[in-house]
Amino acid sequence: MTRTIPGSRFLEEYAKHFMLNLGQAVQGIRYLSSHPDIDEVAPRRTLRHAALSVRLRSKRIANDLFFAVIPPHWHHTREELAAMTSIPASRWFQYGYCAWRFTDSGAPKDPLPPDIDKRWDPRCKAPHP
Repeated sequence: MTRTIPGSRFLEEYAKHFMLNLGQAVQGIRYLSSHPDIDEVAPRRTLRHAALSVRLRSKRIANDLFFAVIPPHWHHTREELAAMTSIPASRWFQYGYCAWRFTDSGAPKDPLPPDIDKRWDPRCKAPHP
């Protein structure tokens, strides 16, 4: 008979969700002054691009930190939370921090395209052809 500590599943789901959102926040901090969605509004490496990127990323960083702190049970289904338990917390951090490295199913992209935009996250607009 295997015994589990009461609340351990809740803590595991909370911790893994925290790591995902922390990864997203850290990615936002890393690329604070550049965002792919701003590329079509202002040329990269200009003061306007940086200012607009900081404005957009700051909102997203605040959102990511808010969702890192609140229990995931408030905004995710049981099925979504159950899917989190089979994946290590370190991988959840990577999903947030470097989402461009993974497919929608969570598998590593192999090989990575040579022109991949590391500033990208799943909330970015679809690129224009």
